[in-house]
Amino acid sequence: MAPPSLPALQVLRHVQTEGSTEPLSGLVVSIFLAMLSQSTLAAFIAQRYLAVKTWAQLPLVQGLVFAIYIDSSLFVLATAVLQFGFGVSYSAAACETAILLCLICYVTTKLIYMFMVEKAYIIRSSNKKTRLKSKLYLFNSFGMIGAYCIVVIPNFVFRIAKVEDGECIIGMQRPAMIPLIVFDLIVNIYLTSIFLKPLSNLYSYKNVEHAPGSRRLRSMAARTFIGAVCTLISSIINLSVLVGLNGEPGWVCLMCCNSD
Repeated sequence: MAPPSLPALQVLRHVQTEGSTEPLSGLVVSIFLAMLSQSTLAAFIAQRYLAVKTWAQLPLVQGLVFAIYIDSSLFVLATAVLQFGFGVSYSAAACETAILLCLICYVTTKLIYMFMVEKAYIIRSSNKKTRLKSKLYLFNSFGMIGAYCIVVIPNFVFRIAKVEDGECIIGMQRPAMIPLIVFDLIVNIYLTSIFLKPLSNLYSYKNVEHAPGSRRLRSMAARTFIGAVCTLISSIINLSVLVGLNGEPGWVCLMCCNSD
């Protein structure tokens, strides 16, 4: 593999030195992650778009998936402009913008909760109750949203955004962050369990091992479980690092958020 050309290195060093204390290796990894994230999200959006036959009859679950992908794509784009166009350490305002972007994206990507609520409703809706007549659905959606707002608002109030020795440090204070981590853990486990429990009790899931319907159910259950575990692990690790370090360099936080 040929070494990077001189103009390419000059561009990287220019981006690195303009309002940024980020090391060159960190800059390369950040750019690679941003490009990979945006390319992956674009592929997912295109795949979902081509699968839609009638937009007027688009199921709510698929609409939520679209919303999550588009929200994540906008986050990657916005942070790339901030990080590589200005530099998170360019000014106190840029540093403040970085933490607000992270918080807003974290909040909005919790649409995944509603996605899991919808899947649980679909698998449990054998009695054909409408959503507004299902006590479990109302509790899972409105009750959870209310509790989530209570937990997440202090993170906006007690956020960390400061420039020390020319480097942007962002994060959240521990009294606000720890309840959010605990809430995230409990909700992920709860929503995953109320979806998987009915599947484990289905006759086709337990006894008809080679039936096409049973294979689809097992595949859906496995994907849901793996997705929930990966989402939970990445979020908990990222938030725990913020708690442990009492803030981290802005470019590190944005890089972790992109990979998350």
